[in-house]
Amino acid sequence: MVNDGAPDIEVVARVLGGDGEAFGILIRRYEPGLLRFATRMLGNPDAAADAVAESLVRAYRHLAQCRDPGRLRSWLYRITGNRCRSHLARRHTNDISLSDVPAPALADGSDTWAVLERGEQVALVERALAALPAEKREAFVLKHVEGMSYE
Repeated sequence: MVNDGAPDIEVVARVLGGDGEAFGILIRRYEPGLLRFATRMLGNPDAAADAVAESLVRAYRHLAQCRDPGRLRSWLYRITGNRCRSHLARRHTNDISLSDVPAPALADGSDTWAVLERGEQVALVERALAALPAEKREAFVLKHVEGMSYE
C-alpha cells in the first residue's frame, strides 16, 4: 500500500502496476479541489459532483495515457474542465440547484443581514462567472480559486 504522502509519480506507477487501491489516494488528494473548480464552472454543486465523478472514472481508465505523471494535477483539471464544458453544452435551461432555493431564517442568532449580504455577493460573482465563455471561466477559476498558474 502506498502512503498518502507519496509523490504522484509513485502512486500512478502503483495504480498502473495493478494496485487499484492506490487510486483512492489520488481521489482523496485531488477530489476536493476538482469539486471546487467544477462547482465554479457549472454553478451547481450536483452537476459538479457528477462532472468530477465522470472525470475521475475517465482518468482511471486512461491513466496510462498521462504522458507526465509529475503533472497529474494539471491533467486531472484538464479532464474535469472538459467534462464541465460537456455538461454546459447539454445543460437544460430548467435545471435548478437546491442551493438556489432560499434557506429558512437563521435560528442560531447569526447576523441575518451579513449572511444575506454575503449571499448576494456570492450570487453576483456566480452570475458574472456564468456570463463568461467556458474557456475564460475555466482560466479564471483555475487561477483565482484554485491558485494555479497560467502555464
